[in-house]
Order: sequence, then C-alpha cells, then structure tokens
Amino acid sequence: MRNPNHCRYIMLIFIMLGLMLSGISGLISGVETLHPLFIIGIFISFGAIIFGVLTIRCPICHRQLHLKGITPDDFCPFCGEKLK
Repeated sequence: MRNPNHCRYIMLIFIMLGLMLSGISGLISGVETLHPLFIIGIFISFGAIIFGVLTIRCPICHRQLHLKGITPDDFCPFCGEKLK
C-alpha cells in the first residue's frame, strides 16, 4: 500500500519545483513574453496537484485526505484507522 503522507511530500516537492521553474523563466525572459520554461513549470505544478488528488487517500476506506499542509496525518478523519 502507498503511504498517503509520502504521496503528499512528493506532491509538494513537484509543486515547488514547477513554481521555481516558472519563477526562473520570469527572471530569464521577463514578464512580457511567454517563455517555454514557464509553461513547463505550470504543467509540472498542475500535474502534481492531479497526482495528489489521485493518490492521497486513506488506504482503508479510500476517501480523499486533505492536500494542504506538510504535517502528516496520523489517523483517517473518516474511518479513524491509523495511517502508516
């Protein structure tokens, strides 16, 4: 089984990576033209959010856990089972 807390960390890392790429593209080319690095960064960030929505679930009841924050969940708020 996948640990939803590990999936949350992976999601947050890729969101930050995408935002950093978008910021770097703004420094490189300015804000007047749309740099390809900006588009790649946005796709990485949105892909990470989709990954989080699909994978951050309780392994017992399969309900969606919250996506915000970096603090790990100890228990599922719906079924009350301990998350590993």
